[in-house]
Amino acid sequence: MKTMEADAESNGNKPDGRLPARRSLASLLGRIGFWTIGAATLLNFNHFSHMTVGAGWPVSLGAGLCSALVCLTVRLPLRETLGLPGLLGVATLTSYFLMGLSVALITDVEWYSMSPSLPFQVGLAILVIVATALGASAELRRLGVERMLKRILLILTAACISILGTPFLTARIYTIPQHLIDIPDSAHRFRGFFTSPNFAGEVACYAAGLALILLVDSRYRKFSTLALILGSAAILATLSRSGILILMVFLFFFGPFLILSSPRRRQSIVRALVIALIGSGAAFVLFAAPIEHLSMSQEDARTFYRLMWIRTFGTWDPQDLFNNREILWSVGLSQIAESPLFGQGLLQFHFLENTLLCRLSIPCGVHNSYLMVWGEAGIIPFSLYVFFTGSLLWKWQVLPRSITMNAVAALTFVFAAASLRVDGTLYLTWHAFILGTCCALAAHAARESRVLRSGHAVKTRTISIQTVRMT
Repeated sequence: MKTMEADAESNGNKPDGRLPARRSLASLLGRIGFWTIGAATLLNFNHFSHMTVGAGWPVSLGAGLCSALVCLTVRLPLRETLGLPGLLGVATLTSYFLMGLSVALITDVEWYSMSPSLPFQVGLAILVIVATALGASAELRRLGVERMLKRILLILTAACISILGTPFLTARIYTIPQHLIDIPDSAHRFRGFFTSPNFAGEVACYAAGLALILLVDSRYRKFSTLALILGSAAILATLSRSGILILMVFLFFFGPFLILSSPRRRQSIVRALVIALIGSGAAFVLFAAPIEHLSMSQEDARTFYRLMWIRTFGTWDPQDLFNNREILWSVGLSQIAESPLFGQGLLQFHFLENTLLCRLSIPCGVHNSYLMVWGEAGIIPFSLYVFFTGSLLWKWQVLPRSITMNAVAALTFVFAAASLRVDGTLYLTWHAFILGTCCALAAHAARESRVLRSGHAVKTRTISIQTVRMT
């Protein structure tokens, strides 16, 4: 008995198993900080604050402070919480900023006049990834995988509701900026708390993907059904080609593979097909009515939907660089060929030359995060970026299939696909939160796999120790 008390005290616990007051308070602060980061990033309170009170920096500063709080209070080794994918993600962001900044200073480009907030954005993304991995690892030990994923999906569902509530937001809470009103196909799209409908579509894809995972593998089927419906409707409501394509690829390629690997195969197939049809139907019913809250007449609404159908499934004038990413990628690749090893400096691929928007006369970005990293910072950060996303998907291949690794694969797939269509995916905070969660989940699955492989030996040692004590 004395030996057990001594062991408990050496581990920082009381003999009755309770944590000391100091450690329990630190654990509570870490949990509060983790979920605060999740809500602030996935709901994009930064833009909501900017549109309501005119300043978004307090929310970003608060997210940074919460991340620092989690890093200080959660006492877990980084190597176990981040794993190799997390270390690669942090290395990608760090090398992108340092190498891009060095090239910009050497070549004397005016990167600082374009976006002085970039250092803060990159630093905050690194902090969010590390803090999220620490907080998620702690929550996994306390809640388990399914309960933690359900809570994350709850936040993502709230983001989808905000997207579907765009008419109310624009009519009652904030107004559309003037520079967006000048672009009809952007001003009247659903975006919720996000600056861009494409960003809103990415978060809705996270919601739909995670909902499908929980629908197939967890006990939270009713909630997952509702979340999948809202996620599908929100994706189509944004009219984002990126989001629609990600949803289609996910449902028709990754979805069947996931469903067929489930032990409840027949029920899962029927359920997923029905939910996909319900979600798509709900979204198109939503589109059938004119959006009068957004000051669109019936004729304008019909014209707008025909336009978006052509953009999504048809062809477009190749001279319109605002709507044709393939042309932007071609321009980006031609500029990468001029300096493939070290890039051209920070923010040079956020504003490509000779790619003016048709209505605003502002240089357009390359709209591809992989090309952005390669063109601005060179081949090393680009390689780390590819290895980072590839390592998470590789974990899904080599580790035993479970709800943990299926969630990692689904969320990573959405991130990798979004990186092909949008600039700056790496340092957007909602992606940083998702990536930190994926790293923690992959590390958790790797630990469980090691325990299962060595479970017999551990059980034998435990029995022998108990026998000695009883004797």
